Amino acid sequence: MTKCVYCNAILSDNRSMEICDKCGVMVWGQKMWAAIRKTTDTARDNGDLALYKEQEQENELKWKDVVGSKIV
Repeated sequence: MTKCVYCNAILSDNRSMEICDKCGVMVWGQKMWAAIRKTTDTARDNGDLALYKEQEQENELKWKDVVGSKIV
């Protein structure tokens, strides 16, 4: 069970983002929030949305290796 990062409301459904609908609408507006939810949920279902920890395990890349490094 996850909680909203803004208001700590309990989220009972399976979301790709930990933001409740009330806060999502207040931050982005109704149309944009609907588009954000649809896009992120579709990406998650397709396997295109990975959490950082999963990416770290696949590439054996540590956060300390990324911070402060210059993009070439």
